[in-house]
Amino acid sequence: MASRIRAGWYLGRAVVCASLLLVIASFHPSTASAQDQPTTWEAFDARAAALAPVVSALAAEISDGTCRPVHELNADLTTPIGSGFKLYILAEIAAAVEEGRLTWEQPVTIRKDLKSIPGGPLLFVPDGSVFTLRYLAEQMIQRSDNTATDTLLFLAGRENIERRMAEAGHHDASLNTPLPATREFAVIKFLWSDEELERYRQASDDAKREMLAGERRGFPALSAFFDEHGDQDKPVRVETVEWFANRHDICNLFLALNAMGGKPELRPLLEVLTLNDPIGFDREKWTYVGFKGGSEMGLQAGNWMVRRDDGRLFVFTAAFLDPDQALDLASIVPLLEAAPDLLHGEP
Repeated sequence: MASRIRAGWYLGRAVVCASLLLVIASFHPSTASAQDQPTTWEAFDARAAALAPVVSALAAEISDGTCRPVHELNADLTTPIGSGFKLYILAEIAAAVEEGRLTWEQPVTIRKDLKSIPGGPLLFVPDGSVFTLRYLAEQMIQRSDNTATDTLLFLAGRENIERRMAEAGHHDASLNTPLPATREFAVIKFLWSDEELERYRQASDDAKREMLAGERRGFPALSAFFDEHGDQDKPVRVETVEWFANRHDICNLFLALNAMGGKPELRPLLEVLTLNDPIGFDREKWTYVGFKGGSEMGLQAGNWMVRRDDGRLFVFTAAFLDPDQALDLASIVPLLEAAPDLLHGEP
């Protein structure tokens, strides 16, 4: 039987790793009073523009199979999304379950060559540990566990996920093709020279895939790098080595996820999305809250799909980017906490 190891057992080195590269969304409820929060979308935009050089946001209603924007702030702007890309992996996993290629309860083995840092306790389980596919999906979404992520990415198939990205309405899936695993991502971001990165950017897709496969074998050097270096003090290649989308892409993705999750055999998809509610939606006003965020130094992004007490379904997605310095999360979080009330006030 597939084992289910509690995540808290293996947090030792994860704290050190996560301090260097925050791919996990790190929202925490603020202590700001309600009177400090904007009460209109216009006030939201003004506050947001003061918090980062690049800001993009979209509030939209999912209705009649479309995303109907109710408010936009630079929503067409393509930005990094951090761990938000893991929603595309979840979408492909669900499609594979529907097609009979995978099952939610099938056992999946943790392989040494797919362990990833930083972020996530599954890095520290023994090689060969076995978990259910659903448990790995939960860890990928709730804890943004990178070992779970890379395990599922290669189980579902990198090229399958790239196709799913296009099918889910991404405006330009080639921005993420080939789709880097988190382990490859960290090597490219921290270990490659500028010359190596430029060679990669100029290479064909096939050549890029070969280069990525080689970097998975270079994991010991990455581990040594993380052991040697202390806390990250500024953003690193946040505009160039990332996963990318605009806010409409995210809404289209939630549209696809919601449609799949309405099928009985795919109900776990929607349940997995509810495991993290970082800004604390009022459950008397909101009957469903799905979330996945993404962050690293210089980037904070959050993506919500929520159902209001009148049955209407909304998406709220926002990204803040500063390629030169860390963001002020103490100011960003209270602003994001205003979104539930703004959405609840939509007629």
